[in-house]
Amino acid sequence: MRKSLSAGILSVVFMAAASLFGAAPTASAAEVPCNGFTNVLAWGSWYLHVPSTSGGSGNYNCVVVRGNHNIAVLVVQESLNACYAQSIGEDSDFGPATEQAMKNAQTRINQYWGTNVLSVDGRFGPKTSSYFEFQAYDYSGGQDGGHTGICYQR
Repeated sequence: MRKSLSAGILSVVFMAAASLFGAAPTASAAEVPCNGFTNVLAWGSWYLHVPSTSGGSGNYNCVVVRGNHNIAVLVVQESLNACYAQSIGEDSDFGPATEQAMKNAQTRINQYWGTNVLSVDGRFGPKTSSYFEFQAYDYSGGQDGGHTGICYQR
């Protein structure tokens, strides 16, 4: 009992210290990181790239958070720039600029819906994904997913 209590106290102290010193939020053990994307039909030959678990699974019950570095981050960054007028680097690295851009998008989504449908936490999770607008990619006429700059919800 004493060991588990000590471990619990240390865990709380560590989280409090991390919070004080600006440590970034990360996916918890129960969360599954998005590490790929699924093509979701927008209309015609236009598709949305929506972060999901690997292999185009269509499982959107995953997160993209600070510290992630993968294709799912790039997909989010491209849509943040195209759909939410953010000017962040598209480098597949979810750092402080991407986190702030996500907070900006979440704030804008809340304003659009006229209520606080999302927590403004800078994390891209299942709920944010359901309200988020994604850039459409054009696969017509031999194009291999050209950016359209036009955005849709999934």
